[in-house]
Amino acid sequence: MPSPTRGLTQPQRVETSNRRLVEAAAELIAEKGWEATTAAEIGRRAGYSRAMVHARYGSKDAILEAIFEHGDVQRLLPAAQPGATGMENAVAHFGRIQEMYAQDRDFLRAMFVMTFEAVKTTSPVRTLLQTWFDRGVEAVEVGLRNGIVDGSVRPDVDVERAVNDISAAAFGIAFHWIVQFANYDLARELDYAHARIISDYGAPH
Repeated sequence: MPSPTRGLTQPQRVETSNRRLVEAAAELIAEKGWEATTAAEIGRRAGYSRAMVHARYGSKDAILEAIFEHGDVQRLLPAAQPGATGMENAVAHFGRIQEMYAQDRDFLRAMFVMTFEAVKTTSPVRTLLQTWFDRGVEAVEVGLRNGIVDGSVRPDVDVERAVNDISAAAFGIAFHWIVQFANYDLARELDYAHARIISDYGAPH
């Protein structure tokens, strides 16, 4: 079988191997979590040697950082969209989760599994997830406050309480999906939460 990188330039080969390693890591994390996954396993799953993985990243934690730099992860926390209302920006991450659920469920599951691994204070995932979580919370808060100004959010909304509610809804759905997986309709529950949040906090039309 010909090599999938044959005929590619060196930068293209590096990009391809990085993508394969990150995708392999996501598959393994979805199966058994980050801490139980080794760099050697990631290399084998991607079709590379342990030496190649070590030469490319140097450590398992560097692979973790590469995962958080992955485009899909960055898209889970969308930047505020020009022309969108504050409410639309406040709930935009529900739509991004829907997109990843449709396009790459292994990667989405890996992100959720790591999210719950991060409850341990000793977890190497904790610091990266905290930064990621803080960005998400800030986006929701900014969206709600802008929504009060632009009229898409009720003016009497307790923003802090609403942010906590929206965050809890997202993580509650994630937890149910991880535990029940085959028997849980993630897309339906995301739609329900999205509609409920807009109904509870959106300004009446």
